[in-house]
This record gives sequence, C-alpha cells and structure tokens, in this order.
Amino acid sequence: MITSVNWQYILLNGDSTTGYRVKRRTGGPPPVVGSGIDTPSSDNWVSASAPSKIHYVPDGKDYVFAFWSLSAHDTQSSQTSAQIQGGSTTANDSHSGGQWAISAKAYYIWNFAGGGPGPGSGDTPLLIDAFDIQLGDFIGDDFVDVTPDPNVTLTGEANNGFIDTTTDIAPGSSLKVVARDTLPAKAFGYWFNISALQLDGDPQSPATVGAPGNHDIIVHHNDRVVAFAFYNEVKQPAFVPPYEATYDPWWWIKTLGGLVPPPPRDPWFQEFLAVLTLAQTAARVSPRLQAKVLEVALEQLSVTAATIKQQIGSLEKR
Repeated sequence: MITSVNWQYILLNGDSTTGYRVKRRTGGPPPVVGSGIDTPSSDNWVSASAPSKIHYVPDGKDYVFAFWSLSAHDTQSSQTSAQIQGGSTTANDSHSGGQWAISAKAYYIWNFAGGGPGPGSGDTPLLIDAFDIQLGDFIGDDFVDVTPDPNVTLTGEANNGFIDTTTDIAPGSSLKVVARDTLPAKAFGYWFNISALQLDGDPQSPATVGAPGNHDIIVHHNDRVVAFAFYNEVKQPAFVPPYEATYDPWWWIKTLGGLVPPPPRDPWFQEFLAVLTLAQTAARVSPRLQAKVLEVALEQLSVTAATIKQQIGSLEKR
C-alpha cells in the first residue's frame, strides 16, 4: 500500500553562473516551484497532471516538462524501487503489501526562448547531465568523452554540461559524445532526449541521441541538443574477510614431512598426537598441575603403545 507521496516541480535553470550540471552548481540547488504531499492509502497512485510549461517570474523564462523521477521505499522492510517516466506530465506508481513512501520529482528545462546560455549565439547548445535512477537525483561524476578533441578541452566542457555548437563546432563538422559505461557503483542505462528542445542546424545531418551506439550523441554545427544520461546503481559484493589459517605446530609430523595429506590415518597416530599435545600443555599450566598432566600423557602413551602392538599383531597374521 502507498501511504504517502511527496511530489515536487523542479526547474533546471542552469547557466554559466550557477553551473550547467545540477551537482556542479555554485549558486544553490534548482528552484522548487511546486510541491505537496498525497496520501492515497491504496495500492495505486496517479498524480495530478503537472503543467506542461511553467513561467518562472524571477528570471522571466519559460520551462517545459522533461521527465518524472519516482523513487519509493517500504518503511516496513528494506525494499526499494525507482523509475523514470517521460512523455507524459502525469505520473503513476503501484505497490501492494508493506507501507510505501514515494518521492516524485517532475523536472523542467528552459525552452531557450529569447536565446540560451553560453557564449556566442547561445541558443544552440549541447546541454547534458547525468542522473542516478535509484538515487532519484543527479550526480556530479565526469561521465562522457568527446571526439575529436584536439585541444583536450571539449571533453571537459561536456562534463561541465555545456558545449556551444556554434562556436565549438566548425560548419560541416560534428562531435561524438560517448557516455562512459561505468561510474563508481553505477552502470550506464540510456540517453533520454528532450526532443521538444532539439533544433538541427543541418537538416541533412540531424543530431542523433543514442545512435549509432546507445552510448552516443552525434552533434553538428548549430545543433541544439538537450539530453540526460541515466545510470543504474550496481550492488557491490559483500565484504568477505580474508581467510586466516591457524598454524599447526605438528603439521610436519601429521603429513610425514609434507609428503602425505594429514589424517585421518591409523588410530594409534591420533593417540600419539594427543600425547604430544598433553606434553606441550604441561609446559603452559601451573607447576602444581604439570605432574598431573604429564601422568595423563604417560598413561595415554602406554595406551598408544598397546594399540601399536595390536596393529603389529594383526599385520603378522596376514
């Protein structure tokens, strides 16, 4: 059963002063412009339809819906779930059994009306970021490589979330941006393209997201591309402490100098080892007890001798 849903509308208003990538911002977290708590107390939850566009008065810009992030946990167990929902401003989730609490976040991206961030023309960026599905939040790791990158600068710009395709890509040229397959405890899932914001500078060679390989973005001069790389968390193996074998001071005798595996062998051999153990123990106990321990060792030695004589007798009869 779903007991509570904490929902939010969040504006990704990154620019050169706050940082294009959410987890690399210097001007504080993205603004939350709407929030609330639903208490469905049932197995199903469907959100009210989120706005398809939000006008943000402080900066006078319009933002369009990008995607929902839903992360849930059962307060009665360790069960969790997470998912991304895009394409619809209405979110939904379903859980039976337990007491599930959900965090639902609708993210919005600036529609670039009136020009976009960055130097040069400004309204033709490659704008990217990385998101952890299970965490339900953006991550700050470097996550892409760019080719060609002759001056070794474009990969850094891309990992900061922004490349100006007008000034950084020459006419007739293109860049290949490749998401790294693995990050610490994370594996690449897929690129999510905000197609409503994509503007191709060259209609004969449109930008591609998730092609030709699913890790790839191909972007050209004057293209506009907004995309998010979604990563799945990878469970780490449980720590297994190294095995520490106990040293056996009698290993040389037990294995006949390392030539044979240790016992089980003849019964008298185990008895003889008991004698040696008792003798070693006698040296470690109180002087008042040493004689008693040695008496037991002597008695065990006589029993062992009798066992050996029995084995000799049985061998002579063969």
